[in-house]
Parts: sequence; C-alpha cells; structure tokens
Amino acid sequence: MHKSRVIEFNINQLIIATFCCYAFSMPFELLLEIGFNIKTIFKPFRIFSILIIGLYVLKVVKEGLYIDTSYKADWLFYGVFLYGLLISCIKMISDIFDMSLFFNDAFQSGLHLATFFIYKNTPVSKKQQLLILKFFIAGICINAFYIFGLFTYYQRGRHSGFTDNPNYAALGIVVAVAYFFLKLIYTEKPVFQIGYLIPVLFLAGVSSFTGSRTGFIMLLILCLFLFAFSSSWQKITLVLFISFTAIVIIPQLDSETFKGATLLSKRLDRTIGGEEDVRLVVWRGVFKTLEKEGYEGMGIGQFKAKFPRYFNNEPNQLIVAMVAYGYHLSPHNDYLAILADYGLPSLFLYLLFLATMLMKLFKRAIGYSDDQEEKMLAQFSFLVFLCLILFGMASENFQHQLYWFLLMFTTKRTCERQFS
Repeated sequence: MHKSRVIEFNINQLIIATFCCYAFSMPFELLLEIGFNIKTIFKPFRIFSILIIGLYVLKVVKEGLYIDTSYKADWLFYGVFLYGLLISCIKMISDIFDMSLFFNDAFQSGLHLATFFIYKNTPVSKKQQLLILKFFIAGICINAFYIFGLFTYYQRGRHSGFTDNPNYAALGIVVAVAYFFLKLIYTEKPVFQIGYLIPVLFLAGVSSFTGSRTGFIMLLILCLFLFAFSSSWQKITLVLFISFTAIVIIPQLDSETFKGATLLSKRLDRTIGGEEDVRLVVWRGVFKTLEKEGYEGMGIGQFKAKFPRYFNNEPNQLIVAMVAYGYHLSPHNDYLAILADYGLPSLFLYLLFLATMLMKLFKRAIGYSDDQEEKMLAQFSFLVFLCLILFGMASENFQHQLYWFLLMFTTKRTCERQFS
C-alpha cells in the first residue's frame, strides 16, 4: 500500500511538472523548424499535451476517474463541441463533406479539449498554479527577447519570434505585461517595483514589433483596468507607462527612430484612414454563406472546405489568390467561426459560458481578500479572460494552444476549493 501511494503521489507531481513544461512551450511552436530545420506536426506543446494525457490515463487506471462537479459552467463549453460533432455527423450523410479537414480540426481541438479537461479536474494548489504561470511568463519573455533580436537585425516586417503568428505573439506579450504590472502593484519594496517596471516597459516596446493592431487595443484596455486596480501613486506610474507606450508605439509615420513601431502605426493609420481589412470581407462572406447553408452549422472544418465556392467572386486580392490556389482564409473571428462550423446552438452555449465565467471572475477580482497572491491571481485571471474575449473578435482560436492554455488557467479557480 505504501508503494502504491508513492506512485500515485509521483504521478500527480509529474502531471503538474508537465503542465509547467506545457506552459513554457506556448510561444515555441516553430522552435524545431527555426532552430533545427525540422518540419513536423509534433510541436513542443503537442508533445507535452500528449504526455499530460498519458499520465492522466495512468492516474485514472490506478485511482479511477474523478470529475470536479463544481465546474458546472464548463459543461456549456463542452456542449459546443458535442453539438459540433453531432451536426458534423448529420452533414456527413446529408451534404458534401470534407473528411480530411474534419479530422484535422477535430483532432487538434480534441487534443486541446482533453488537456483543458485534465487541468480543470486535477487538484492544483495556488502555489502550483503560480509556478505554472511563472514558467509561462518565462517562455513569453524569452520569445520577446528573440523578437527584439530579430527586429534589431532585420528591422523590417512583422516579427513573432518562435510563434507562428504575430497576433498570438502580441497576445502573449500583453498577458506578460499584465503579470508584471500586477506584481508591481502588489510589491511594496521600491527595488522590486523598479525590477517589475523594466520588463513592463520592455515588453510594451517589443509588442510594437509584432505589428498587431489587436494587441495594441488589448494593451490599452488592459491599462484602463489596471488603473482601476492600482493605488494613487501607481495610477501616476501607469499614466507614465501609457505615455511611454504612446511615444514608442505611435511615433510620427515618417520617423526613422522606431521602425517597428512605425509599422504598427502605419497599420493603424490604414485602418483609421478607411482601407478595408480583409477580415471585413470574410465576415460578410460568412453571412452570405450561412444564408445558403443554414445556421444549424456546416460541420467541423467545412467553412474552410467551402471557402473557394462562396468567395470566388470577391475582388479582394488576397482572397483572389487564396481561391486561385484552392486554399482558404479562416473567419478571423471566434464567434463567426463557431456559427459557421458548429452552428447557432453552439454559439449560444459558448456566449453563455463566457458570460458566466466573466461574472465569476469579476466578482473574485473586486472581492476582498487578505491573501495578496490570491487577489493578484484573481485580478490577473479576470484581465486575461477579458483579453481572450476581445481577441476572439479578430481571430479564430480553437486551433491555437495559447488560447486554450489561457482559457484553462484563468478559469481554474472560479469554483474550485482553495488548496493551500
């Protein structure tokens, strides 16, 4: 019996340790490709995700399956995918159906969903959760230094480091800014406050090198909420930080001082100046497609399959090129992507899940607590979850590991019994 307990304890510790590695690997999806010229579907985060699933299966075999029933809102989220699978099975029989895209999207989402389920149903103490968060922030900072190096060397184009997409690189940086500024707020020693302010300023500057307009908007909204959470002198610090961000990120368009920031400012200027973003074209096309296909859902992966059919008359140059190559663009919006592939019932479940979680997180964020770490973690979770909701308006995230990690991390302590 003693040996059995030791094995069970080690499995729990191994799962937490693997989650730390999983968190650290978030920005390094192209590490093998860039560093070793190895093109493979086994990205670092997928390897750790598979290890987590394997360890959890071993734990279930030895201890049995445990489901934390306090996470009732999660079943709304699981319902999104259950209905998606149901409508996909119906569409396989009743309509032309691309099985390869279905299996590709279903497998990736299934892998992420399994990892999400394991994390939400594994006891994780506050100390362990903060450790996982530190591993995540460390990975983001290393990638930010790499982005800075790329900018210093090339000084052209949008940079994302080891991350596949500059927008996700920006999302990770915004999350790291929230972490360091909250650490500054809850630290009384001036030396530590300066120590946390330096990475905030550095990361704000690096965010401009990604050229992400969504990241810039999230950074501004983040500052507004941090302003509400901070004390009087911290509000002054935050105002100075916003001023610094404005100077670095939005210099004059003809400036040669901050070329990376100029790239972002030019992209913002084109948006404000009236140049239509390709996202708007795709969003209109989604509704045109649904008028013919119906709002019950086309099936997982099927918007991509039918993209050339419904967008072959669009004059946008990028879309013309995609159609010519028989390729596709994603809806670039979580809510429209769910509506198109998973259907209106799934969209309703997802919105209800987001609303429920946002209210729970907001109550925890503004609630009184003597535990400073607990309060910081609550405010961090609320801010990041809000960023995910906003980020989903300009990107499709169900296939990206960063979205899933942040979603499961921020919603972990909403209903959970507090572990010391």
